[in-house]
Amino acid sequence: MTKQRGLQEFFDDPATIAARHKMSASASEPVGQAELLALEPDAAEQFIDLGLDYPERFGPSTLRTAIAARFNSVPFDGVLITSGLDEGLALLATALIEPTDRVIVLTPCYPQHLLLPEWRGAEIVPWPARPENNWVPDLDELAGLLSNPTKAVIATFPQNPTGFMPDEAYLFTFLALLERSGTLLFSDEIYAGLPADTAVPRLADRYEKAVSLHGLSKTCGLPGLRFGWLASRDMETMRALTRLKDLFNCYVPAPVAFLADIAFRNEEKLIRRNSDILEASIKATEAFITRHNNLFSWVPPRAGTVAFPRWHGPGGTQALSDRMVSEASIALAPSRCFDAGDEHVRFGLCRRSFPDSLAALEKFISSAL
Repeated sequence: MTKQRGLQEFFDDPATIAARHKMSASASEPVGQAELLALEPDAAEQFIDLGLDYPERFGPSTLRTAIAARFNSVPFDGVLITSGLDEGLALLATALIEPTDRVIVLTPCYPQHLLLPEWRGAEIVPWPARPENNWVPDLDELAGLLSNPTKAVIATFPQNPTGFMPDEAYLFTFLALLERSGTLLFSDEIYAGLPADTAVPRLADRYEKAVSLHGLSKTCGLPGLRFGWLASRDMETMRALTRLKDLFNCYVPAPVAFLADIAFRNEEKLIRRNSDILEASIKATEAFITRHNNLFSWVPPRAGTVAFPRWHGPGGTQALSDRMVSEASIALAPSRCFDAGDEHVRFGLCRRSFPDSLAALEKFISSAL
């Protein structure tokens, strides 16, 4: 009998760590220090000479200013730098969610979107994106959910793991529903920006009670840097978040800030690099699914780095995942990791190795099924 595991448990499993083919990574192809430092003259020498005294509280003003400049209406004090988005999500849940609050969460999702409000004692109300609707979440359903008092809505655009990205008409209606109810919005935009030239929602610009979350992990390929941020023009909310962060650690390590500064100045180059990788993987996936449409189908992602193909073969994807890692050294996260049934897997498309991993998957299904 297979055992259901959470997403982090899946990635922490020794078999996943040892697997030759890792097919579910959500971050773009990681950038090495040498590659990042090579983007600017003398950056390597400056990095070696970097002082390690106490850094500026709450992160360098230059970086907070650069983040605020991405928005039309978010002030300098409306930006809070975090250690990746995990810290940002934890700050939001701890500062703003209280026991008995009602929180609507777009699902399937990054598990912490559910686990953190649950830890705070909130009532979790799923707002499901469904495969029969091509993963487009139903706005009429959201309107019904918002008819009861709700503290916050947590949504990810582009959505993890489905790749759904709303168009302008969808966002207009979505935000109108929130404005009518006055509900807080935690807008996880960590996957926004890929492919190149796709829009970033920046919903903090468009709704006063929205907090936009972003970072350098997914689109820039810097997950090990642990650099994220929260942005909002709701200053009462931002003051609450800043006070909470000040209780624990209000500093951004100087080496992290130095490397993040380079990434910000060269973001377009990093996005183009990763967009090329993503495009190659999407083409390879389209060809793979065409060849094996008796076993797989998918809704191609509208944006972001991940997709959620459906398995039509024998058994569920948990059993398939267990077999693949043990028999073919292929690590592929099943949909149970997202509490989303047993019929889908998450493809992490923005890795150079992904087409080769698809070939390994093709070999496995051709010989073992």
